[in-house]
Amino acid sequence: MANEGPGSIPPLSNDCLSDPLHASWNIQSEASALGFDWPDISGVFEKVHEELKEIADAWRKGDREESQRELGDVLFAIVNLARFLGTDPRKELRDANARFTERFEMLKKAVHEEGLVMQECTLKQLDTVWERVKEEIDQSSKKGA
Repeated sequence: MANEGPGSIPPLSNDCLSDPLHASWNIQSEASALGFDWPDISGVFEKVHEELKEIADAWRKGDREESQRELGDVLFAIVNLARFLGTDPRKELRDANARFTERFEMLKKAVHEEGLVMQECTLKQLDTVWERVKEEIDQSSKKGA
């Protein structure tokens, strides 16, 4: 494969049509191989921020269609960030899903143990429990390391 940036890894899937993350990776890798790439990761971070601003602007204008297009640009920029970080965006998303699921299950358990009904809690109450759960997981991880 062509030069794909620092710490590059090859994408896993061979079917770009069914895996848009893979297709995005390959498109950006080809562009990079032809010299159309950021010289370092700082440009990628700036691009991600720019795209996030554009999606927020479109949303504030009430333009749902433009917001959706901009979401695609955000995802494209995030795949490029993963490429620069040398990690598979699918793996990172799977890991994030697993972390969220673990935390959410602990949140539900903690709320239940406190004798509360989750749907009746305020977002502030749930966020407080969420932060406590994250801290518990972090402490547990540090002990295991």
